[in-house]
Amino acid sequence: MTYPRCLLALTAAFTFVACTNDSQPEPDPIIDPVEEAIDLSAEEMANCYIVTQPGLYRFTADNQFNLGEGLPVPPQISPVSARLLWQTRKDLVSSVELVQTEGLPVILFQVDEPGGNALIAACDDNGRILWSWHIWMPEEEITSIPTATGYELMNMNLGALNNSPADPASYGMLYQWGRKDPFPAAATLTGTTSTVGAPIYDIDGKEVHITNSDWNNSFGNTIPYAIANPTVCLSNFAHYATSRDWLNPENSDDSLWGNPQGDKIDRESGTFPNKGRKTCYDPSPAGWRVPPPNVFRDFTSSGGYAWTFDDFNVADINSDGVIDLNDYRYGWNFIVSPQTSLYFPAAARFDGSYAMLMGSVSGLWGNYWSNAPYSTMSGGAFCPLAFQIKDQSGRDMITVSPAAASSRADAFSIRCIRD
Repeated sequence: MTYPRCLLALTAAFTFVACTNDSQPEPDPIIDPVEEAIDLSAEEMANCYIVTQPGLYRFTADNQFNLGEGLPVPPQISPVSARLLWQTRKDLVSSVELVQTEGLPVILFQVDEPGGNALIAACDDNGRILWSWHIWMPEEEITSIPTATGYELMNMNLGALNNSPADPASYGMLYQWGRKDPFPAAATLTGTTSTVGAPIYDIDGKEVHITNSDWNNSFGNTIPYAIANPTVCLSNFAHYATSRDWLNPENSDDSLWGNPQGDKIDRESGTFPNKGRKTCYDPSPAGWRVPPPNVFRDFTSSGGYAWTFDDFNVADINSDGVIDLNDYRYGWNFIVSPQTSLYFPAAARFDGSYAMLMGSVSGLWGNYWSNAPYSTMSGGAFCPLAFQIKDQSGRDMITVSPAAASSRADAFSIRCIRD
């Protein structure tokens, strides 16, 4: 068993010497870094692990969890190495190592700096990625907020560092529907249709780039390819006329986020009875999951598309008695219960056809995924919150919809609920 230098240094920090006139110094105790590390997967395995402070961490990396409806357990992996794919700030993660413990592969990693996101992969003997995990270190405590729709809602976007209005650190990560791996949102509060994602770095501090798949050929757009290529945004350009999915049409799968019947409405009550369950492809941390379609239905007075301020269920931030753009802070503070409003930033999106952060504008467009497909759109999924204040040409277009749909290839924000 080998450990990186920073892990071996732990043994030097624990030294005890007992001396008498006729005795020799006792040998230093042997400290096992695996035992010293905080086990993030001890209670529940997930595709995202939250860390709250610098330190040494571990998680089991055999990929054996099945949390979904009808989904098989993913193929068991037997990785021989691990590596950092990217991090949002240099020196956030200083080392990554895979070791075998009690017959199981365990990934050890050292966090040195507070605040940021990282992606760690387990690899085979050829360096091929077998699975990857999002490491999330927010600057503020993650809590749950009770809502009038009956859910416990996360107080910030998945991957955000905070939920402060007018701070790009509130944007968080962006996700193609059904995929578990994140893409960085814009680093700037506002942008243009050509704005790129925030810079990310490898373990040596060199910049890493999110790439896109071939626009003209989608035969390789499969789940195995997505797992092995978590830094590739998959385009639907080649099959856009027949399906909006990032998967090629013959592999499209409504159950990836655990609610394949989630868009079915009970006609008598007008509600969505199917809430779904967390799956092995859900990008949420332990104890959380992607929400069902009705989570934000009360964000407009009708529960549907709205284009006048009076129909937006948003807070009067400046307390002037009027709801207007003066209450917009690069996102809205939507009223989630009679006592509470919660900020939802406009983090824009990765465009599903071009598979890059373009075609929308940070600070002006906000889009959030649910766990449900949208059956009347081939390759579509239910977007329970979409809002904007301008169109692509910069003209005013002020709308809110808690019942929208979009291409699964688009990468949107996620606001998790308690599982």
